[in-house]
Amino acid sequence: MRISTLSLLSELERPEYAAMKKAFRKRRVVKDEMIARPDDEANIVFVVASGQLRVYRSYEEKEFTFAILEPGDIYSSHTGAHVVALSDGNLLVTDIGTFHREMMETPVVTQAMVRVLGGLLKNAFQIIDGLVFKDSATRLAVFMLSEIRDEPEGAMVRFDMTIEQLALHLGMSRQTASTLLSDMGRSGVIQKITRGCYRIEDRHRLGELAG
Repeated sequence: MRISTLSLLSELERPEYAAMKKAFRKRRVVKDEMIARPDDEANIVFVVASGQLRVYRSYEEKEFTFAILEPGDIYSSHTGAHVVALSDGNLLVTDIGTFHREMMETPVVTQAMVRVLGGLLKNAFQIIDGLVFKDSATRLAVFMLSEIRDEPEGAMVRFDMTIEQLALHLGMSRQTASTLLSDMGRSGVIQKITRGCYRIEDRHRLGELAG
């Protein structure tokens, strides 16, 4: 579920980006720790060094996931979303002022930030479209189609998340997500290989379910 194919971690190891790397300090985070809230006054920029973070907004009693940040992703807390740690991990953190100064001389950082924000915007539109026009089964099928990777074993979908996280991402209950996956398995559309890993047995049928 990466929203950017550019890993800033590898870029920061290059000699020409040594000054930018020094601008960040390491911060340890633990599972379920809230990293950012919409009402936070302090604006920070961070790169995920290890672990996973969830970016989401809450409306009434529902939560809608916009992105799962993985190692190499960069994010700014001023977007007005909640950010919570899905696992223990490490962040590279700096304040927004320092980031702006360093960014002027480090184009690759701007590129990484634009890709992440672009991914967030795309996910936001998909969520809105799904909630307005698609039912739960259709949203799951659309998501699985977007995650298919052709591998030697066949067409595979690998979720780097739990069923609960998948359900939150798609705006449905855990029970609904679990039931829909089971139904797809019984009907021969998918086959569960291991936890979070499915082989697509009938891509045409999955496409029909996606509408």
